[in-house]
Amino acid sequence: EKAKLDLSYCSIRSPISGRAGNLLVYPGNLVQEHADNALVVINQVTPIFANFGVPEQYLAQIRQANSRKPLAVRVSPQNDPTKVVTGRLSVIDNTVDSTTGTIKLKAVFDDPQRVLWPGQFVDVVLTLGAQDNATVVPSEAVQAGQDGQLIYVVKQDQTVEPRNVTVGPTVDRKIVIETGVEPGETVVVDGQLRLFPGAHIRLASTT
Repeated sequence: EKAKLDLSYCSIRSPISGRAGNLLVYPGNLVQEHADNALVVINQVTPIFANFGVPEQYLAQIRQANSRKPLAVRVSPQNDPTKVVTGRLSVIDNTVDSTTGTIKLKAVFDDPQRVLWPGQFVDVVLTLGAQDNATVVPSEAVQAGQDGQLIYVVKQDQTVEPRNVTVGPTVDRKIVIETGVEPGETVVVDGQLRLFPGAHIRLASTT
């Protein structure tokens, strides 16, 4: 029995399954008893977690929506946005970061295809709900003006007029316009620095 016990001390088992990194201790290295000597770092890869922050203005909406069912979260590597992994919101931090005005969140992903990598930067999309019949414009159309954000709208005589707008959330480089632009109107997405009220514009070819 003592031999079995001594033999068990010769094996160290990881408490989690994951991917091992570089060895930190090699044969011949001196390892002291009760010292903080890591042999190897193991990172869990499935399930895997992603940490991100959102403005505190969405905290109440996130808490309310997440109380009904876990919110869906989609992430994709910054260098390959075509690979999307879907998970769910698992943690809402218990305090707001006063220096940045954000609340920290954590999402969990099963990721059976091992798309994500520990420590990797990803683009995160948190779905709070669906908005029907929303008016959206390309994000390039929205400019900063003296009285807030504005958009140059093309009139029927091919002149432009600036309009102050109230913007909503941004999804896939499209911004929801809550007020200021009506569906079907044409907006300018390039060359706004050369425009002024009443300026004539010429439509560029899209081919």
